[in-house]
Amino acid sequence: MSFRDVGSNVFDQDYSDDEDVDKLNANADVQVDLGDVNDDAFDWKTFWKFVGPGFLMCIAYVDPGNFESDLQAGLQFNYKLLWVLVWATIAGLHIQSLCVRLALSTGWHLARCYREEYDKKVVRALWVVSELGIIASDVPEVIGTALALKLIFGFPTVVGVFLTSLSTFVFLGLQHFGVRKLEAFMGSLVAIMSLCYLGELVYCDDVHVGEVIAGASIPRIPSTTAMFIAVSLLGAVVMPHNLFLHSALVLTRGYQLGEKSLKKAFKYNVVESGMALTVTLFINFAVVIVAATEMQKITDPAERAEMIDKPLQNAPKMLNKLLGSAAKGLFAVALLASGQSSTITGTYAGQYVMDGFLKLRVHPGLRAFLTRACAIVPSLTVVLIAGDEDAETLIVVSSAILSIQLPFALIPLVKFCSSSRIVGEAFVLKGRALKATNVLSGVIVCANVSLLLMTLFTSRYVNASFGGIVLGMTAVLFIIGYCYCIYWLLDQPVRQNLKSRIDQRLGLESSNFYNDNDNNNMNNNIEEDDDDDDEGDQVAMLRTQPSS
Repeated sequence: MSFRDVGSNVFDQDYSDDEDVDKLNANADVQVDLGDVNDDAFDWKTFWKFVGPGFLMCIAYVDPGNFESDLQAGLQFNYKLLWVLVWATIAGLHIQSLCVRLALSTGWHLARCYREEYDKKVVRALWVVSELGIIASDVPEVIGTALALKLIFGFPTVVGVFLTSLSTFVFLGLQHFGVRKLEAFMGSLVAIMSLCYLGELVYCDDVHVGEVIAGASIPRIPSTTAMFIAVSLLGAVVMPHNLFLHSALVLTRGYQLGEKSLKKAFKYNVVESGMALTVTLFINFAVVIVAATEMQKITDPAERAEMIDKPLQNAPKMLNKLLGSAAKGLFAVALLASGQSSTITGTYAGQYVMDGFLKLRVHPGLRAFLTRACAIVPSLTVVLIAGDEDAETLIVVSSAILSIQLPFALIPLVKFCSSSRIVGEAFVLKGRALKATNVLSGVIVCANVSLLLMTLFTSRYVNASFGGIVLGMTAVLFIIGYCYCIYWLLDQPVRQNLKSRIDQRLGLESSNFYNDNDNNNMNNNIEEDDDDDDEGDQVAMLRTQPSS
């Protein structure tokens, strides 16, 4: 079975196609007529053709891991951490805009740029780290879907974990209908989540609007526990696999090439991403607000402690006082939509990562099955050994693993977008924008590393026992090596030069267009007294480095 048999997507292209700028653009799933590129007016009809990638990307902002952090924030600190969601979403939009910038300027997604930048050993190591991050991101989806099935049908969590493998068939079915149908399906899942939480907010009549506004606008960290949850909220927003995914989804649109066209496409892509993230911000706000409002009505200390320990499993019980019998159904449907949508986007991200890093493509169904199998094993093990009590703990552990992987995706992305050798002068970050991006990236990386450290050293497994001491020492050595790897990434200069590719996409006349045969023709036309060696060196300097 060929990739054409399972639907039209970027993977239908031959490997040589991503070297051919015009061919890759012409083979995009959706062709967009940008109209007059000199007209800066916003056209809604044109914008509609760009709607889709942002709504697949935004799924990572409302997965079960986000719900876990949102519920914890609302249950323990009322509305005081809403400001973290606001700024985390703004930061996420800026980071996602970097993915758009890289894809539009190069015609390659992030993982593909990795393959050109680093040698084979480094590329393989980064691929392994990226795959571990994708598997870790699938664990909350497995747990969340299993808990949703338990709430809706009463299935044991173990059975729910097994049933989550069926989402592979959902993914295969969607492949047959093309990218636009997939985008519509994912958008409908986001709409379902929005309607569920909108219904909860409508019936929530004890919301203190003034406190909500204060919580969203006044930065404050009441305690060290609040710091941990705030970092969790920030870390749950910028997902490493999402950077690979969004940079690839942007390439599903094709349009006339040229600097003005690409800048116009950049505007539409960023607006669409902003629209999608605004919806996710509303969903996350709704979860926190409802949790905070209902927690204030619970006076029994034991019941409050149980809510905080297992928020996902106890959320329907908490909402029952608000919505009655509809509480369980609404929350479970929202959780199921979240888990399934996150699974599908995670599979897509994994396919792009494997293709970009290793130049390897497998059947999307097989890819989905392998990723889900790797996620089911730890989930099933925890549920069988520890029961439902520790199932949600695994979500926290997976968040820590994602925190480890984030710098290895974010740092190269920022370096690529700040180099004119890769994105060209038209799209390069410079001046205040570059400084702000560096500060933002530093804050995000430090926040995620802090989450990793807090998760480790607040764990009950690091203690005064022999095993606890050994674990602590091993963790310290790991952190030292980890920090060195981050420093190495930061210290490496950008090596690749995509100027010829960028000039083709921007429609600039340049000697970059010459290939080896063109060089021979050019040499016949130049004056005999010209230095042929110097001319050849000039062309070679500007040419894109070949793929490894």
